[in-house]
Amino acid sequence: MPNAGEALDCYLSIAQAIAGQTEYELVLENFANQLRGLIAHDHLDIVLLHPSGTQMCYEARIHTAWGHTQSPAKPTAQSPIRDVLCGDAPYILTDDAWIDPRFHFDGSDSKPLFDANLHSRIIVPLRVQGELIGSLAISSHKTGFYNEELVVLAQGAADLVSAFLFALERGKEARESAVSELEATGREQTLRLGALRLTEGMEHERQRLGMDLHDQTLADLARIRRRMSRIVGGSAAAQKEIDDLQDDLDHCLDELRGIVENMKPGVLQLFGYSEAVEAHMQRCQKHTRRQIAMHVQDQSEGQMDALQDTVRTAMFRIVQEAVNNALKHAECDSISVRIRQMDNHMVVTVDDSGTGISEADLRSERGISNIKTRANLISATVQFARLTDPKGTRVEVTVPLSAGKTVGELLTT
Repeated sequence: MPNAGEALDCYLSIAQAIAGQTEYELVLENFANQLRGLIAHDHLDIVLLHPSGTQMCYEARIHTAWGHTQSPAKPTAQSPIRDVLCGDAPYILTDDAWIDPRFHFDGSDSKPLFDANLHSRIIVPLRVQGELIGSLAISSHKTGFYNEELVVLAQGAADLVSAFLFALERGKEARESAVSELEATGREQTLRLGALRLTEGMEHERQRLGMDLHDQTLADLARIRRRMSRIVGGSAAAQKEIDDLQDDLDHCLDELRGIVENMKPGVLQLFGYSEAVEAHMQRCQKHTRRQIAMHVQDQSEGQMDALQDTVRTAMFRIVQEAVNNALKHAECDSISVRIRQMDNHMVVTVDDSGTGISEADLRSERGISNIKTRANLISATVQFARLTDPKGTRVEVTVPLSAGKTVGELLTT
């Protein structure tokens, strides 16, 4: 059974692994990989409920007939875990699902239990602001493998991931709404505005999640840290263990504060774009082991803050990603950000003195892909260049001042 420090580390690693991801499969894969360090499992699935009385299942490790790739939606009434999905049971813990009558009834879709050799199971609900949105199921090939203590850990992990999944679901609905609107009007601008609303909605959900982590999780960790600091006496070995746990908690608190600030960029809202970029670079410098010169130059006299708020936030996220990529991959010793206005556009340039971007980097599905996606959503263009004198990489993003306007505003411009 993991101790409290190990559980906290695992929850933090889960938050880091799934933050910023926009695809169910990738979120679930990262979630399952991190959770395995806390609760061993052979199969993991997440079920999301729909108002129509159906459900969608996403799986990791083993893929069965429950998965969404086999059947887009299935009736919840036929689910072998319907007691949890309908709110009739707080959780399900079984030593062997093969012989547990709760999983087998007339019409029950329980065949995958046998096909995938799933015996021991934990099923806990997913809730967002008290609303039941689905379930998390963890399964093992072994019998009698789980206990009540692991149910508590599973519920903690479910509570952490549920808000991310809720945001993704709302984003999916917004995308579908945008596509329907495009088909009805036949206008490319309608899709752009729908995507912009999606970006705004996901950003609001991200900030709400950041506030929840700040108000609850950070407060809980800080309270645990204060309680531990008041523990005195005992053997030298015990005191050493307490000191080590306090150091681990301090590290967790610092990491979580960084995650919270990335989710809700308060400096951006309070002091503006260039100050927010500079604050992010200072945080990066603090957590970087080598010395890196960082500089921000705003030649626009603050014109970036005249952009629509969603567009400005997206431009901030792009710079975040570019700076983070440079720190992780470029082996650079300096990073500079320049902000300027050119005619009816705002231009942000991020230069680093690293090894230079390659063709393989440009085909990457990670940070560079995220930058391109964010730029497309706000009608911005992005260019990547390999610098030679001096060597390094340049990321340049150009966004029209009109980005984010409504159709009515565009028609009257």
